[in-house]
Amino acid sequence: MSPQMTVAIDDGGRHATAYVPSQAATLDLRGDTEQDLMTAVFAQAHAEARSSGQTITVAVSGGADTAPKRLEVDPDQTIRPAPEQAPPQESGAPIRERPQRRPAGGTPVVRIQDEGNEPTVAVRLPATDLTPARAAVSAEREGGHDRTPPARPRRPLSGLAAPEIVPGTGEPARLGVRGRLNAMLGLSLAAKAQSPEMRLRAAESVITRALPDFSVITVANPKGGVGKTPFAVALTQTLADLRGASTVVCADFGEVGGSLANRVAVRPSPGNDVPALLAAHPDPDVAIRPSALSQHLTRQPSGEDIIAGRRGDTTSVLGEDHAVHLAAIVAQHRDILVADTGNNPLAGSWQWAVRAADVVVVPVPLRWDAADAAEEMITELAATATDVLARTIVVITAGPGDAPMVEQDTVEALRDLGVPLVARMPFEPLFASGERLALSRLEPKTRAALTRLAEEVVKTISGA
Repeated sequence: MSPQMTVAIDDGGRHATAYVPSQAATLDLRGDTEQDLMTAVFAQAHAEARSSGQTITVAVSGGADTAPKRLEVDPDQTIRPAPEQAPPQESGAPIRERPQRRPAGGTPVVRIQDEGNEPTVAVRLPATDLTPARAAVSAEREGGHDRTPPARPRRPLSGLAAPEIVPGTGEPARLGVRGRLNAMLGLSLAAKAQSPEMRLRAAESVITRALPDFSVITVANPKGGVGKTPFAVALTQTLADLRGASTVVCADFGEVGGSLANRVAVRPSPGNDVPALLAAHPDPDVAIRPSALSQHLTRQPSGEDIIAGRRGDTTSVLGEDHAVHLAAIVAQHRDILVADTGNNPLAGSWQWAVRAADVVVVPVPLRWDAADAAEEMITELAATATDVLARTIVVITAGPGDAPMVEQDTVEALRDLGVPLVARMPFEPLFASGERLALSRLEPKTRAALTRLAEEVVKTISGA
């Protein structure tokens, strides 16, 4: 029987107590992250195997992201899952032969690089009783065009759902310590059942669902500087990354044009804007070829398309008829339109984008001015005859200089108004930097939060 090195990791995942058989002593191992700690564990196991000249069994338990596991480490630095231990034999019973190990010379262990903390489920409900039932969406036709989406059943939202059972949940882990071991060593360790990775897989499965019809997602808050544009861009990137290219368009619905063209990864060329598209195709009821539509869109790295607002033309504004026209054209060849609105709730384009939205997403930084503006807007929505409020998701975004008391007061006010879902996003430095956005540059916790939020958006659209 090979010597066994037992490792007990504390709950914080930064410290471990390891019994080393060659020294008959207990050592303290530490790491800045749990990944670093596991690297130290395997380095100690390699040294033990080399000094003894034989295979070492490593039994690991505890930790925040490390399930109990048994591994074997050879002197040549090969590592593999240890064979399952046979149950105790009754007296006189034949002893089972130990399964043959894989021959030496397998995959060598290399240092698992620290890529930062694994994405946690960053979107959460600050309050759990925001659960008014969703109403049906009314449809109104004016001038031959739908002004609001067709009626669809809506679901009650009681919070972020527990992980669903989805195809592929038995696949090897891709994240966390298990994911790194699988990638580096060719193992097939499964993700833990209640791990953040499994929760994200469930969310991804929901996001890829077929939608009942062309859908509009509107990002709105009349207060400027609250992050509407970077939020609209990142949400569009998340949807396109999972649903596929040529499925989502993000358009600038500001009445005189906003900053969308300045925040996307690929800058649109002159003429790739809303006025040019409307002028080239004056009749939205006439079919437009995909190639003709693409001439006025700018493809982004994640597969989404964007269309800039009015640029350099302050003599006219984007009105309600223009918004209806634009949506009718995009709907011919795309599944989702994300509307990045301006700061004027009296503008026709703003009013149509909110009224016609299948989902209204309201970003609210933890500042009194931003929270007050959002609350006033939502109060106005609640006073209207439509059911827009039932399709509203408020996203509280963290940032430097936050006032924690703003969140408590804001959530209380939104709960009183009847907002179905309030979610919280972690701080994303790239949003605040003013730089161009690419999904690959966002922090892992931000991408995880966006995935969870996109899941809720798709559930709202589909009435799930």
